[in-house]
Amino acid sequence: EKNRLVRRSRCAMLALFAFTTALLAPPMMSKRMPPSISARAGRIAAVATLSSPKSQMSEPVGYDAWAASLDYGLFREEIHELGQRLANQQGEADIRHLKKMIRWSNACGLVGMATMWMSGLGRLLPVVALSTWTCTRWTMIGHHICHGGYNRQDNPRSGGSGRYTTHGFAVGSVFRRCRDWFDWMLPEAWNVEHNNLHHYRLGEGGDPDLVERNLELLRTLRLPRALKYVAVAGLAAMWKWYYYAPNTYKQLKLSQMRKAGVVFSEEEAHAPFTLPVALFDSKESAKFRTGPVDFMSRVMGPYLLLRFFALPLPLLLVNRAFYTAAVVNLFLADTLSNIHSFIIIATNHCGDDMYKFGASVTPRSGSFYMRAVTSSVNFRTANGVGKPVHGNMADLNDFLHGWLNYQIEHHAYPQLSMLSYQKAAPQFRAICEKHAVPYVQQNVFHRLKKTADVMVGHKSMRQFDDAWVNSKDLFQWDDQKTHVSQ
Repeated sequence: EKNRLVRRSRCAMLALFAFTTALLAPPMMSKRMPPSISARAGRIAAVATLSSPKSQMSEPVGYDAWAASLDYGLFREEIHELGQRLANQQGEADIRHLKKMIRWSNACGLVGMATMWMSGLGRLLPVVALSTWTCTRWTMIGHHICHGGYNRQDNPRSGGSGRYTTHGFAVGSVFRRCRDWFDWMLPEAWNVEHNNLHHYRLGEGGDPDLVERNLELLRTLRLPRALKYVAVAGLAAMWKWYYYAPNTYKQLKLSQMRKAGVVFSEEEAHAPFTLPVALFDSKESAKFRTGPVDFMSRVMGPYLLLRFFALPLPLLLVNRAFYTAAVVNLFLADTLSNIHSFIIIATNHCGDDMYKFGASVTPRSGSFYMRAVTSSVNFRTANGVGKPVHGNMADLNDFLHGWLNYQIEHHAYPQLSMLSYQKAAPQFRAICEKHAVPYVQQNVFHRLKKTADVMVGHKSMRQFDDAWVNSKDLFQWDDQKTHVSQ
């Protein structure tokens, strides 16, 4: 079974490499690529377990020296207290700030839709506007609402609308999805994959977004490094529909099947599930009770038809050329949105200064908060020490970063509002400096280079040795308690 999964992984990565090379390379090179490569998806196993009570590695020194002296109890107490204080301070101002950011995002959408008929160099305006609308609707608005950042403030029982809550935003119907957050991913599926697995197993083998593990084949492929960077660029342009939409849906299906008593191995559960498998590998898809019809009708089909073909339909009443230009612009905007989101998302938890871990730990424990810091990176924030905690310039900076420039604070407190992260960052950083926990904050493009270096195998993430783990915080999730022998 393992050999079969590895073969699938190789085929999928080769297919991706062939696609991106043919897409981005000169015509002569593209002709040399194989005319057809199996589209079966990749499977790279990663099982998160403690290898032994004692590690063979030495005591942490150098960059890792902080791990030997961290007082987990005191660190947790200070970080947790800050989070509680921020949560208790949230109120109407947070809803007003959310609606302000929604207006900014919608303004981009309106500009894009009003000009999407344009062609030539003029199409840059609708492409950038539509791309920014799509990206911010996900990374800022859908992201923080689905985490519950506004549940208390918009609770219908307290006079709120209920729309900006975990259970009222984008879920339950195609109408809500179109109205609130329309993208390649099904919101319910993303909530399972991201809010549960990624956030509470950050940097572990069970983290579905562990870049180093997911790109293992590209890392080890014997090809010139420059061509590997080309493959990374190609992946950036299509990652949401190629990987994220099918893989999040797989995790939703797994969650439903586990509730019904079906057991999966960790290897099977955490292996990537890509678009070629969802569409063409009926046997593999059937394991997760899905198939091409189910996947397209529930996940990608509505977005593909409504966003790219139905949205510009009124232009047919004016001019067929306007409609054609609009469709082209919508696809170009989607490509740009893929690249934009890749730059600000894939880079959040990857680099040779980011840690990866073995076993899981108790949520909101000292180890949990430590991992939120040492396996995450912040980008430029406009509210550093001694600067205002919010305002239009700070909001503009954070808007362009999709509000993912507060990733450390967000992983420590996933249920806070965007406004609270602006307030939290300087105080959170001060606590980390006090306890000598490495708090990494760098320019997003510097982090993009670090991420690409890991993806192509030039660099590797730092392993947090098992011997350094605070054993009092160790924890097992239900699916980790049962293993299936393959």
